[in-house]
Amino acid sequence: MKTKKIFAIMMIFILMIVSLGGCTPKQESAGTETAPKAPEKQFVTIVTGSTGGTYYPVGTILATLWSEKLGDLGVVASAQSSGGSVENLNMLKAEEAQLGIAVASLGYFAMIGQENFASNQFEDVRMVTGLWPELSQIVVTEASGINSIADIKGHSINVGGAGSGTEYSTLKILNVLGGLSKGDYRAEHLGYSEASSAMQNGQLDGMNAEAGIPTSSVSEIFASKTDVKMLEFSDEDYKKLKEAAPQYGQFTVPAGLYPGLDKDVKVVGIKSALFTNASADEELIYNLTKTMYEYYEEIKGSHMALETVTLENAVQGLPPVPLHPGAAKYYQEKGIEIPSELMPK
Repeated sequence: MKTKKIFAIMMIFILMIVSLGGCTPKQESAGTETAPKAPEKQFVTIVTGSTGGTYYPVGTILATLWSEKLGDLGVVASAQSSGGSVENLNMLKAEEAQLGIAVASLGYFAMIGQENFASNQFEDVRMVTGLWPELSQIVVTEASGINSIADIKGHSINVGGAGSGTEYSTLKILNVLGGLSKGDYRAEHLGYSEASSAMQNGQLDGMNAEAGIPTSSVSEIFASKTDVKMLEFSDEDYKKLKEAAPQYGQFTVPAGLYPGLDKDVKVVGIKSALFTNASADEELIYNLTKTMYEYYEEIKGSHMALETVTLENAVQGLPPVPLHPGAAKYYQEKGIEIPSELMPK
């Protein structure tokens, strides 16, 4: 009897072991692998400008490139239209966007707390790359009788979005070259496309479309039934303006670029740049910069402004705003000489 009890206890013990063994997770078959964990999403917003200018379409091109090429790292990039340079820099300061396009000189003013940023300094602004020259294209209707900057007195002109780089530049040009103050003309603050429509409707005498060329809104007004012309900046105009504002350069809008533009027109301009905040992740900025230039051949034909945005020009002709360490790392890897005043802090 005792033997039977011992046998029964042993059987129960064996069954418990077998039962527990059946509950243990099965080992993966040899040669199989677990699916890789999806990367954490990295949302990247690039703030741009008016949809009728250059910032927005180029920002869209870059965002599309980054999302496509860096998607396996979780990057999801998008372009957002805005009021332009000043608003973009303020959004970067508030960390409401990761990247922003702005007139390069305004990035410098933001860093040192001057001009538009006298009461709103942004010491942590950092450069990613220089972009294209922003040309001041002042287009006026023939019916307005405007033939020079000074002639704008008493007329209506779109000076650009409130707080934009275009507004800053337009007011500077009107004051230095035309001797005009705000009360001497009617200033409008429209987007470029809206300004083009207003000129065609006879509601506006002129507009300054400060952007890389060609600019869609300028193409639109030149192709319309409204007779227009682009004001030229003489060599003397340029010299006078540069003495007051050294950030300006002299450029040419070539004949034929716009419908009916039958001669080269000398204009002025300032280089634009891509900015970020010093707090931006170094690896992310490195990858964004690298992708932009490694795949440059795929995007340069998408917009004429991009044709001058080469790796060789990336850190040339810029004010002394430090580069973000992520961008500087890429340039150093490629053997690009970084001016001392642009070295990361």
